Amino acid sequence: MVGFAYGKAEGPVTRGGNAKVKLVHSGRWVEEEAESVELAFDELSPRSVSAEEALDGAGTFVGGVICMSRVGAGGTRVWEYGLVVGYRWEKNLKQGWLDVNVRGSVVSVVYSASCTQDIAVEVYALQPCYGRSTSLVMFEEVKQMHEHVYKLFNGVDGTAVRDTKVLLSDMGGRQIDESDILPLLDITSFEVVEVSIEHILDYVYYKEGEHFHPSDKKFGDTIFDIAGDHAGTDAGSGSRGTEVVLSDGLSDSGDDDNAPS
Repeated sequence: MVGFAYGKAEGPVTRGGNAKVKLVHSGRWVEEEAESVELAFDELSPRSVSAEEALDGAGTFVGGVICMSRVGAGGTRVWEYGLVVGYRWEKNLKQGWLDVNVRGSVVSVVYSASCTQDIAVEVYALQPCYGRSTSLVMFEEVKQMHEHVYKLFNGVDGTAVRDTKVLLSDMGGRQIDESDILPLLDITSFEVVEVSIEHILDYVYYKEGEHFHPSDKKFGDTIFDIAGDHAGTDAGSGSRGTEVVLSDGLSDSGDDDNAPS
């Protein structure tokens, strides 16, 4: 488990001034196995939140990539993908809001567990349900589509597939341009890094999946490390190479009118 989580202090403070903190199963970690850790008790008080906020779980999505419902430019509610760069808790309304970087513009959306899914980075890159109406494709169907693409890409119960046309063939004819750029969050530095779809898919498929690259392309230790990107490119792809750009991820959005109501 890597990311932000809520915890509940239990039991007495130890002689060393530590307290046992158990994971609150909410948000991204609602299905996570039980975990606990000892933390300095003096550090807990300034970071305390209400039980309502912890159980809501909005803050757990910071740094993660999600699929969410959002009112689009045409006025209809559709499925959208983005990187969560922040959140806020409205105490009076008992409601969490997510600040989501959608292709470089940050929008605030109400967090709802019934229409927000934490997804793997390769599913985020493929975005199989992008722009599809929430009335035509229900949330449970979206999760099934994500699972199908994830398993096909990673070779779960079969041979792993890198070809995006094959991966998205059952997704309404959707096609993607692998040179397009998407934001990711480097949680070690808390910087937003803009990375090409091609690099995301290549890193997960060839580096993490341990598949042989046709041009023997080399990769760094993390998806943000491009030291190996100069070793080669896909044969015959005509790729312009991996593009990685740092940004603060907090630029003003021009889509305020499109925020969900």
